[in-house]
Amino acid sequence: MYDKHWHKIHTPKWSGEEPRIRGKLEMIMNGRFFGWLAAAAVALNLGGALSASAQTHDGEENKSVNAQESKQNTGEQNLLAMASVPPTATNAPAPAPPSGGSGFHWTGFYVGGHFGRDSGHANMKVDPLPSAAQFVNLSTQSLHTDPAGKIGGLQGGFNLQRGPVVYGIESDYSFSDMKGTKVISPIVQNNGTPFPGTGVGTANSTISHQDTDWLGTLRLRLGATPVPRLLVYGTGGIAAVHSTLTETNVYSPAFVAAGTDFSSVSGPYVGWVAGGGLEWMITNNWLLRGEYLYYSLNSSPSVVAGSGNYPGFPSGYSWSNTNVSVARAALSYKF
Repeated sequence: MYDKHWHKIHTPKWSGEEPRIRGKLEMIMNGRFFGWLAAAAVALNLGGALSASAQTHDGEENKSVNAQESKQNTGEQNLLAMASVPPTATNAPAPAPPSGGSGFHWTGFYVGGHFGRDSGHANMKVDPLPSAAQFVNLSTQSLHTDPAGKIGGLQGGFNLQRGPVVYGIESDYSFSDMKGTKVISPIVQNNGTPFPGTGVGTANSTISHQDTDWLGTLRLRLGATPVPRLLVYGTGGIAAVHSTLTETNVYSPAFVAAGTDFSSVSGPYVGWVAGGGLEWMITNNWLLRGEYLYYSLNSSPSVVAGSGNYPGFPSGYSWSNTNVSVARAALSYKF
């Protein structure tokens, strides 16, 4: 219900001042509104600036972080690269190979085979006993068998290389068919005339024969390598040669009965050996050489033999200056 009294009390009195007060209120309200608008605009602008500044700062921080991470990654990559470089890539010099700068070296054991030619010499002397004058006027005679033949066998040894110098030791064993025969016919008397006789062929003759079936050596070797694959060397040591030496005298004088004497000596004759050669390293394992060896045998075997018809007139037979020359090629495998 409408209360006039309450309305009268609580209704403001504008009277004549109402327009003026309303205008001020409107101005205040309008001022506050635009102030709020201005404050909101300022806040919006400030927020945008702060956001842009934050984004810029975040971008700079991200760039800084990325740059730092890039530097860190680069450093790690450099460390990994340095760690992956092998020690030989440094400035330290690499150790030299055993042969003094190449992939070829001579140190090691080796075995192989050889073949070639051998020739010999032996001086056989026949001395009539008890003297040349008493032995039916027979003079002293000398025969040289000069045998020759083929040779083949095995060798083995060890080399040790120090720079360009190579030391070594080697042993070999060779089969041989070296043979030689010397015949003096007719037998010569002290006065230089032929021994009289009626024999035919080898009658009134002296025959010397040498047969060698094996040779062996134990030698030291010393050489140098003018180029890594080539070894030039000398060698020397002890040698043994197995030979059989025989002689036969056939007498067929016109004035007495014919007679024959025969003697033979056999055995390993020991001496020294020396020589040299060139050896080429085909690969690190295969070696090819050419070699010359000279054997000098110190043994001087001798024997006394007599004829069945003339037992009181024997002959003395001796062999001296026995030597052998060998030229051979050899192929070896180095372990």
